[in-house]
Amino acid sequence: MKLRINPASQGFAWARQGWLVCTRQPMGYAGLVGMVIAGALLMAGLPLIGPILVVALMPLAWMGFMLATRRVMLKERIMPGVLVEAVRTPDSPRVAFAKLGAAYVAGTFVVMLLAQLLGPGAEALAEALEKAQDADEVMADPRVVQDMAWRLGLTWPLSLLFWHTPALTLWARMPLGKALFFSAVASWRNLGAFVVFGATWLLAVIALAVLTRVVQQVIPLPALSNMLTFAGVLWLVSCFYASLYFSVVDCFEGAQQEGADATLTPDQADPSP
Repeated sequence: MKLRINPASQGFAWARQGWLVCTRQPMGYAGLVGMVIAGALLMAGLPLIGPILVVALMPLAWMGFMLATRRVMLKERIMPGVLVEAVRTPDSPRVAFAKLGAAYVAGTFVVMLLAQLLGPGAEALAEALEKAQDADEVMADPRVVQDMAWRLGLTWPLSLLFWHTPALTLWARMPLGKALFFSAVASWRNLGAFVVFGATWLLAVIALAVLTRVVQQVIPLPALSNMLTFAGVLWLVSCFYASLYFSVVDCFEGAQQEGADATLTPDQADPSP
């Protein structure tokens, strides 16, 4: 396996490729996102273990979206089973994905603990939420903004550490420690591209928020404006998850699923007609 070093501009290309490939099967991607959200809500309702299961299964969900994108690139239909395809066959690395999920839970716990220690704290947040009259007042409170900044700032390096691990676990059959090491090195060596990648999606979120405000002002019907807003969020999330595949195949050469009929190179990955 050979590491690839990409220019910073490639981060925008990854986001663009995700956007374009999502247009090929928008309902398929939206269906997968809806299934993940519904499953997460159901599991989160389980006492104690529910939220832990949601976090532990996230790497498997990321892998499912990468497999979905590869199916689209091979002109195949996206099916719901792709979300668990990585662990569905008898020879799949189920134990490895279980260990990966446990490691991600541990990393998330560390992030939450650090955010609690470095940020304003749970009591300050509870006070801010209690005093606020609406969502605008909540977001205007500096304590809430500070807490969000700490959580996002600490989550980003955790995400980069685990970014490539699902693909390395499935396609390269790496053990957990080795997958984390190679993922960290790949993310660090391509940090410029990932910064641009993250900035591109952040700008897209801001643009969607501005557009949502405009829609709410133009359309005085809350039900209709909320429906359009939800559709925009669903589309944006779908495009983001569709782009994960490209950010992985561009960072590693030779990372492929054992026994796969085809592996897409970055040159083949451009979904433009």
